Amino acid sequence: MRKILTLPILLLLSFTAATQNFSLPQLPDTITGKQARTEYLLLHYWDNYDFQNPDIFVDGDAALGYFTLMKDTSRETSDKAIKQTLKKASKSNRIFSLFIDTFRVYLMNPQSLYCDYERYLAVCEFVINNEEINEYAKLNFEYEKTIILTNRVGEKATNFKVFDKNGKAIELKDIESEYLLVFFNNPDCDICMKTKDDLANSEIVNSMIDSGILKVFAVCPYEQYDLWKATSYPEKWLDGYDKNQTINNEKLYFFLESSSIYLLDKDKKILKKDIRFDLLESYLQDICSFDALKTSK
Repeated sequence: MRKILTLPILLLLSFTAATQNFSLPQLPDTITGKQARTEYLLLHYWDNYDFQNPDIFVDGDAALGYFTLMKDTSRETSDKAIKQTLKKASKSNRIFSLFIDTFRVYLMNPQSLYCDYERYLAVCEFVINNEEINEYAKLNFEYEKTIILTNRVGEKATNFKVFDKNGKAIELKDIESEYLLVFFNNPDCDICMKTKDDLANSEIVNSMIDSGILKVFAVCPYEQYDLWKATSYPEKWLDGYDKNQTINNEKLYFFLESSSIYLLDKDKKILKKDIRFDLLESYLQDICSFDALKTSK
């Protein structure tokens, strides 16, 4: 499994070099609307940063502010901001690498609050299309692009078949439910088992299961048959094992972590991909509130 830098490592990286005082760009008086101001700040966020000095790197707080702004802008604006930032950073190999790592940690790490594969696609495209970067260095970005383009949010999830503990086949396309939570997991993974317990004890998850609008489908796509067989999952869940290892061997899904949660709608379209448990709970709460509001009208 490919390892991704975690946020604490990013912060450590950012302080290993001397940091420079960071200041936001001055907003023109002519820009007054909240959305317009946010987009301007994102596009000009690094205007006061010295991209020419390879011995300094902006601190973690400034990076955090950048990605916080990004969440409130359109994909078009964030793509433009990312690519123009990388263009400036590319004047120094050291700074370019640090910015690349920053984008990867915030946008391509499932444990990041700012994880957004679709926005990270702009990073992949910049590197892949840059003629000054050698082809070998592009390989990792080609792989990441493949991950992003496989089972994208908004697309129909790739179908697969697994078998339950009685040997009965369960096929994704045959599961009928308003919402379907697919929990890919490895019973030999502590984080997976912690996530399993979190899901099993979640008030909103259980409430939606009991109301009949959500099903949970636990899938083990790893070669851990004996351990999976001995592992218990909640009685109300569907639970299956990929005995032919089709999911991984045929690259139907890519997993940056052993524990991976997908949320699908009734048509098997992907609503959320690799979502953190706490963010999933918040999203499900919003779904229930919205559905209740529709019902009351």
